[in-house]
Amino acid sequence: MDENLILKIFTPQKNVLNRKVYRVVLPYGKVNLTLIKDRAPTSLILQAGAVQILDKNDQVQEVYFIDGGVADIADNVCNLSVTKILSGKDINRDFAEAESAKDTEESYFYKAIADYFIAHPSLNN
Repeated sequence: MDENLILKIFTPQKNVLNRKVYRVVLPYGKVNLTLIKDRAPTSLILQAGAVQILDKNDQVQEVYFIDGGVADIADNVCNLSVTKILSGKDINRDFAEAESAKDTEESYFYKAIADYFIAHPSLNN
């Protein structure tokens, strides 16, 4: 894989990820934003949803679910600051749907995860 970008994800507690990737898709606005090499410097407010790491064939290699946050992108480095993050390997649709049905402060976060699994049925585990 020709890694073009550096993706760094931080929470207030720790550095979650720091690695080279080919492309990254961020949950931004009503659509997703795909970051490619040499993108103009930008700062973005992110929605709750999926951060997808893509290979050179634009196939999803990894997914991380975030509760929203801020992205700062410059010089082929994408820094994401988030409060909550879950690896796609650590959650499934059934759990996300059950959590989204609860009347809690985090139900919107789990609803975004459940919606992602509905839109990508091959990823349900």
